[in-house]
Amino acid sequence: MIRKLMMALVAALIPAAVAADVLDDIKTSGTIRLGVRAAAPPFSFTDDKGRPAGLAVRLCTEVVQLMARNMGRDRLGIEFVIVNARQRFPALVEGRTHLHCGPTSATLMRRESLDFSILYFVDGAGAAVRPGAFETVFDTRAGRFGYVSGTTTGAVVQDLIERNLLKVETVEFENHPAGLMALDAGKLDVYFGDQAILLFQIDKQGLASRISVMEEIFSFEPYALTMKRGESRLRLEVDRALSTIYDSGKIYSMITDELGDYPLPPEARAVYQIVGLPK
Repeated sequence: MIRKLMMALVAALIPAAVAADVLDDIKTSGTIRLGVRAAAPPFSFTDDKGRPAGLAVRLCTEVVQLMARNMGRDRLGIEFVIVNARQRFPALVEGRTHLHCGPTSATLMRRESLDFSILYFVDGAGAAVRPGAFETVFDTRAGRFGYVSGTTTGAVVQDLIERNLLKVETVEFENHPAGLMALDAGKLDVYFGDQAILLFQIDKQGLASRISVMEEIFSFEPYALTMKRGESRLRLEVDRALSTIYDSGKIYSMITDELGDYPLPPEARAVYQIVGLPK
């Protein structure tokens, strides 16, 4: 009787384990669904013609090409699914996307429901202000801080406020352009976001003469491509492809193409030599 029960339990678990791995579904359908944020340049956005673009999106498309080659296929079809910061993780968990391509920080809390590739970029939360307003955000004892909702930056800002007993109000925005425009209009005192994104957005919006980014860094943000937890076979293929890209040195030209004159620090350049996995 016990033997039968054990066999029944094993039989019940096998389909669940198989269903949890989407790589076979990708191989069968010949298509992979990539999640893309519409307004998170220079990593993930839609361009003037509505086409997905940015460093994370370009990396994902390169990864998919290498995955197809490793599968012995000429190509894999790509279906882009546009999501915002709040939708990106539910889309993975619910199976609407297979891989998220955006500026996503790999954190321990997120690992409860998600899996992450090896790192593809390292950034940190920074603060944008109107020139001459403050020498440091700690000068702002009363005012308004802004950030994009559904991001790790929100937790960084709340911790900053609590630790330093700042009497400030927080305002959440749907995207960075909206937050920076509010700062420019005097509706915010400080706007927070990952530094590379802030620098890119300020330049893109033509705000460089009216908004500057402080030198202070308030967090370490390790970006990775993201999957639903348990997709170990997919993660292996993604890591294999990323390691190939890093080993070839192609990642550096991609960063220059997508981020422009962004000053990639030596320690950030070294990341690709450290995290790339040997064969």
